[in-house]
Amino acid sequence: IMASNMASPANHLPYFFGNITREEAEEYLMQGGMSDGLYLLRQSRNYLGGFALSLAYGRKVHHYTIERELSGTYAIAGGKSHASPAELINYHSEEADGLICLLRKSFNRPPGIEPKTGPFEDLKENLIREYVKQTWNLQGHALEQAIISQKPQLEKLIATTAHEKMPWFHGRISREESEHRILIGSRNNGKFLIRERDSNGSYALCLLNDGKVLHYRIDRDKTGKLSIPDGKRFDTLWQVC
Repeated sequence: IMASNMASPANHLPYFFGNITREEAEEYLMQGGMSDGLYLLRQSRNYLGGFALSLAYGRKVHHYTIERELSGTYAIAGGKSHASPAELINYHSEEADGLICLLRKSFNRPPGIEPKTGPFEDLKENLIREYVKQTWNLQGHALEQAIISQKPQLEKLIATTAHEKMPWFHGRISREESEHRILIGSRNNGKFLIRERDSNGSYALCLLNDGKVLHYRIDRDKTGKLSIPDGKRFDTLWQVC
């Protein structure tokens, strides 16, 4: 039962690719011929519970963020609210309303390809279920109902602490200790860990590149979003990865 309750509201859509990057989306649309109005839907990596629409026009790919609003509806910034991602897509196949062109043709997942899940998606269901069980002391049907009715709030709450369960999160260790740990075992490019820097909610990314250990600060701004200085902003730590 839980799998269907917790699944993304877009998983059933043939043009939804899940947790892929902008670059992967562009690659797919190139494979599809890049005709004006060719599009696909993917999970947003910046906005919790949101999506991103990748749309070809003029031999370029344009990306639009679809935010999940507090009421549970979906909208492109400044656009109309829709009950589901599918409704938003249907609307924009008839009205450009802020998009560079109409959505004319969906690029569907190739046979055998499922929507890609991020590391957090695999953890989320178990974390939410455990949290509700322990915090509200619920069982059976009451537990299921609580999860369904409070899902957006629970997802946000769980997402902000999910990094603690990730193998790449090492808690509050020193810069020197992080270098020591990253150099143990394989020394592949891109190997990384994240540590907590201080109690102000800032972190540090420790990254191995060409045998050198690089350090990047991850700061939290006034709105609670996280970012590497002058980089993109994220709701949660696991999205930075």
